[in-house]
This record gives sequence, structure tokens and C-alpha cells, in this order.
Amino acid sequence: MKEQQTLKEVRKQQNLTQEELANAAGISIRTIQRIEKGETIGSAYTIKILAKTLGIESSNLKASKPKQTSQEQDIYIKVKLQNFSILSVILIPFGNLIFPAIIFFRHREDPQIKVLGKKILSFQLMSTILLFIVTVFIFHTIGRGPGAIPLPVFISYPMYILVSVSTVIYTSMHMHANNKLLNLFPTII
Repeated sequence: MKEQQTLKEVRKQQNLTQEELANAAGISIRTIQRIEKGETIGSAYTIKILAKTLGIESSNLKASKPKQTSQEQDIYIKVKLQNFSILSVILIPFGNLIFPAIIFFRHREDPQIKVLGKKILSFQLMSTILLFIVTVFIFHTIGRGPGAIPLPVFISYPMYILVSVSTVIYTSMHMHANNKLLNLFPTII
């Protein structure tokens, strides 16, 4: 078996430009650029077509993913920790604000953490304000309810926890796949 090579290496060995390869394979030049930059590994179909066009086995094409530096990995881990710290809301009311804020303020000197951390805190602040508004609305609509803890708390807090958990899972999956934070988080802080 031949040694695996990146798409760029094989293309250059065959003296092809990205445009020539794109035309020959019937694939967009942007797709080839993204594969060569390591922004995507390409679909199985795309790799198969490119390999066939280049006259090699698709198993001989290796993904050209850029490796993260230790600093980028450190930032990624801190942002992921901040994201998962939101789950503390399950045990501690307002834990979704307290623990991400602690992580953010401890590491805010890094420009990337400052931007991403602000987005996470902004989202949690907005969702907490929304919880308060929903709770007040439910309180006025259905009344206090029986017992020491008002009924609106039993309705709105579990909904809030569900939204927080869903957001953390969705964000984590997206971060794991793309090593980026979702644009879902607005910045209001």
C-alpha cells in the first residue's frame, strides 16, 4: 500500500491547479480549497471522486487537519469548562451564572476567552432574565399555589434547567465537531 498523502500533495505532484482539479472532478473549487486548508475532510463521495480523478485509491488520501497549538487547546478546554459549568444550575440556583463568571474572570486576559466567555455569560444572563419574566407571568396567571414554594417555580425552573442542559449539549457537540463556539450566543455584556 502506498503512503497516504494529502490532497494538496497529490495535486501538486500531478502539476494541477485547484481550478484544473475542480473542473476535471466536477467539484467546486471552494470544496477543494476547504479540504486542502483542513476546514473539512470532505464527504466520502467527494474524496472518492477526487481520488478517481487523480488516479489514486481514495484510501491513499489523508485528511489535512491542522493541529491545534497547546495554547489553542488550552483556550478550547477553558471555554468548554465554562460551557459545562452551566450545568451547575441543576444543583445550585444561579449556578449557571456564578461558575461560568468565575471561570471567565479568572481567564479574561486572553482575548479569545474574553470574547467567547462573554458570549456564554451573555446567553446565561439573558436566559435567567427570561426565566424571571416567565416565572412572574406564571405567578400572575395561575396564582401562588399551595405550599411554601410557589407553583410557578415548579413549572418554570425545570423548563429552565431543560433549556440549559439542551444548550450545553448542543454547544458541546458543535464545539467538538468544529472546535468553534456557536454563533448562537449573542454578546450583551
